[in-house]
Amino acid sequence: MRIALVKQRYSLRHGGSERYCVVLARRLQAAGHDVTVIVEKIDKELRDEVAFIPVRVNRMTSWTRSRSFAENGGKAASEGQFDLVYGLGRSFGLDAVRVTERLQSHWLNVYYRNPLNRALQGLNPRHRTLIDLERTIYNSDHVRRVVTQSQLDRRLVIEHYGIPEEKICTIYNGVDIGVFHPGLRVHGSDVRTELGVEPDVPLLLFASMDFEGKGLRSIFHALEACSQNDARLLVLGTGPARKFQRLANHLGIGERVIFGGRRSGIERFFGASDLFILPTAYEPFPNVNLEAMACGTPVMTTKTAGTADMVDEGRNGYLISDMYSVDEMTAGIDRHVLLSQTDRQAMAEACWETAQNLTIEKNIQQTLEMLEGVHREKLCA
Repeated sequence: MRIALVKQRYSLRHGGSERYCVVLARRLQAAGHDVTVIVEKIDKELRDEVAFIPVRVNRMTSWTRSRSFAENGGKAASEGQFDLVYGLGRSFGLDAVRVTERLQSHWLNVYYRNPLNRALQGLNPRHRTLIDLERTIYNSDHVRRVVTQSQLDRRLVIEHYGIPEEKICTIYNGVDIGVFHPGLRVHGSDVRTELGVEPDVPLLLFASMDFEGKGLRSIFHALEACSQNDARLLVLGTGPARKFQRLANHLGIGERVIFGGRRSGIERFFGASDLFILPTAYEPFPNVNLEAMACGTPVMTTKTAGTADMVDEGRNGYLISDMYSVDEMTAGIDRHVLLSQTDRQAMAEACWETAQNLTIEKNIQQTLEMLEGVHREKLCA
């Protein structure tokens, strides 16, 4: 098949969805398909490995950028005469679309908790544009399949946009178990030495570029309240470190928080940590949770994260109600830190078992089956 993948950025330098697009393109090419990517930006070093169509966008504001990419990306897709067009984001001209970014209509509800503030944000041109794009794209007669990454988003696209159940296909993300695996834990002592953390000190890990939206503030408050006051927290990512360092100092936990910045080889840090914490306000499927599990590291995340589907409470991790549930987070941290070595090993094994059932190979195979099914429907129409 001649397949077009539509994504604003085609990159290995940025977030999980951009990297996933690269992996998907490579795997589709390896399966014998002719792949073109329709993009706003593409890494220079990737330009020789895939055919690409650059899309012009109006960068005047964030909402004009989103709207113009959707329109111009759709135009490029229709002019390309492809057998199938798969969107990993918001664009017109698609045969199938993956709910990759946060559903904007739901994000407003969970992030802006004050009703007045939420109502005012509803008038923001950016939010209005993204919600309108989602509603239009998902309900388009040309879009034969809306792919969600979790049962959470499956439910949300039905509730917010009235998408019929039979139009939705849920395909969980996958992890590269050749990169993320429990064998990394043997190097944990070296990483701890690098960080200045003693071998017997509980080490918690948070990793994100969005400190506020992923709940770092709540983690700080939970760390302050924990009965096990020797636990340390490693923060990876390029958020506003100075602002959060001031907050940590104000709470009296400044010496217990390590700001590591943005690091390559995050798998090393998963392998050195006792618990990965990501109390995100809402996210379709934060793959870092699955990557942590693959390294044998239990996770604590919210019921408002798509990876909640993967968490078996007390077996491979912990679930808290939402980003603001500090008491639940505190209790979960204390509970985990006090586990016996036998119980920790059992959790590590359960994490690895979960990851082995959710590999990137399984994701790609299910995605290819979905695309082939949509192509057959097009031919029969």
